[in-house]
Amino acid sequence: MYLCRNKSNLIHKGTQLIETRRLILRKFQTIDVYDVYTNWTSDVEAAKYNAWKVHDSIETTKIYLYEWIKQYDKLKYYHWAITDKKTEEVIGSISLSNIKTRKKYCEIGYTVARKYWNQGIATEALKDVIDYLINEVGFITIRALHDVRNKASGRVMEKAGMVYIKNEKKIFLNSEKLIVNCCVYDYKE
Repeated sequence: MYLCRNKSNLIHKGTQLIETRRLILRKFQTIDVYDVYTNWTSDVEAAKYNAWKVHDSIETTKIYLYEWIKQYDKLKYYHWAITDKKTEEVIGSISLSNIKTRKKYCEIGYTVARKYWNQGIATEALKDVIDYLINEVGFITIRALHDVRNKASGRVMEKAGMVYIKNEKKIFLNSEKLIVNCCVYDYKE
């Protein structure tokens, strides 16, 4: 894994289907709204260390989901539904932000439903998405960060081959405008 170094420009391909041992990573669909709402957007624990506010209704999730789906026509948009192969249930999300094409840099974030925590789901998804981003798209640096209190997320990043770089204060502009002390990790090709 992570063998090919793309020395040319990034080749944006957008959110492509990725299959892992236990997961299907795919584009979100409108029929996913119930899974998204019940598995994480309505869960206070799942949102605890994230930059998004807990959704108070399935209608709020529906609005977000429609916005995500509308973005799929852009090749620079990367946002996967993490789907359990056996049940076909959408159990999480993994997406890119802050893409810097010239620097071949992006930031990656993920959320997994609480009932799937401590099963290696986030690590499995993160490893395969990193592989895709390095070998298919050509990114050289992939950065992730987590709230210092969320040590489990740091373990996911390390298991996926990312290396701790530093601590940094970040402002998350959700409804609470939080300032959070974060651990920063990089995967560098």
